Amino acid sequence: MSDIHPRIPSIGEDPRESMNDVAEAPGKIWFRSLDEAVIEADRCIQCGSCVAACPSDSIGIDSEENRPTLVRMCTGCSSCWDYCPRSGLRYERIAEETTAKEGLSEPELYSARARSPFQNAGQDGGVVTALLVALLEAGEIDGALVATEDESEPLRGVATLATTPEELCAAGGSIYNQVMSLGRLQEAIDDAGLEDPDIALVGTPCVIEGARAFDLYNHDAASSISLTVALMCTRNFDHGRLTGALTARDVDPATVDKLDISDGTLYAFDSDGETLLKADVDEFEEAGLRGCDECADFIGKAADISAGSVGSPDGETTVVLRTEHGKELWERAQSVQNSQFDDSRPIATESLDETPALDSLASWNRRRAKHFLPREYDGEKPVGISLTEHRDAYEETDREPEPFNPARVHQYEEWC
Repeated sequence: MSDIHPRIPSIGEDPRESMNDVAEAPGKIWFRSLDEAVIEADRCIQCGSCVAACPSDSIGIDSEENRPTLVRMCTGCSSCWDYCPRSGLRYERIAEETTAKEGLSEPELYSARARSPFQNAGQDGGVVTALLVALLEAGEIDGALVATEDESEPLRGVATLATTPEELCAAGGSIYNQVMSLGRLQEAIDDAGLEDPDIALVGTPCVIEGARAFDLYNHDAASSISLTVALMCTRNFDHGRLTGALTARDVDPATVDKLDISDGTLYAFDSDGETLLKADVDEFEEAGLRGCDECADFIGKAADISAGSVGSPDGETTVVLRTEHGKELWERAQSVQNSQFDDSRPIATESLDETPALDSLASWNRRRAKHFLPREYDGEKPVGISLTEHRDAYEETDREPEPFNPARVHQYEEWC
């Protein structure tokens, strides 16, 4: 196997047709290389980009561990490597490309809250829920891929395609573990029986980076995504490690109705709103996904719209409009007249001229990422990171590639 990884080409080209100015890729990258560099090295951020990118459906999802795994013969097409934000995809470049191609001249910032009855339907003002309901009512989207809590396992999130206002309201609130959104999108569409739908994708910045890369480089995985909404994020958790950490603090995960992180503190509440736990979020560092340490994109710069609590008063949402399309749909949602909304408008807004708290947290997150990221962080460099470049940067660090789980070696030898 060659370790030469060609760069992802200019926007509009097929990534397999034009790489490093040659007509055909001189070698292949197998899923095994991604597995060693990212998954076995405990750097996977569980976005599902590799699953969605695979043209032969060779990559599936290990439901027990919530991570990618090989399910049939790998063809060595390199797509999983190309689109992974922790291996072949220089994620900071995706934000730059998004801004250059589709971005507003200046992002627009608002403090917002949903009007009745949606203000209590979600986290921090329910704005994302109200926005999606309004766009659904307006016929702009056919549904939204969101995260909901697994009915059979406390605090475990599952990717859900919500296609009704009721389903969107039920999905309100934050889930603090990844749900392999991109890897489950097509399955969710098929299960819903939708043909050529327009789907809003709601996810963490890393999920949006993968989706935006699909869009910029004409990958079929993005064909159904018509709007991206990033949920501001500094860290996500591994479900098993999170519930284990709660149990170690004498909190039964089954009694936790809601988790929240505010000002560096993690709160656990029961169904009556009583506080079960209040702890410094740093105490849960071991429960976090290590790959999150390498992310400098707290705000979600590749998204059409970003949303989070930082920078707005309690009970309100900070909304950042980043692209022309995002602004267009935001304004379209604001024009929706429906008896469900007080005053026939879904969201109350106020412009934000300065966001010092938001800027400060984004700056801290960027500094942290640069500290942990073995490779150079540079939005001007080529989008693609070669396997050789990755190995040179990561080997002999605490994030270097790890050999396969011995139990799976035979499987890879047989399939690859």
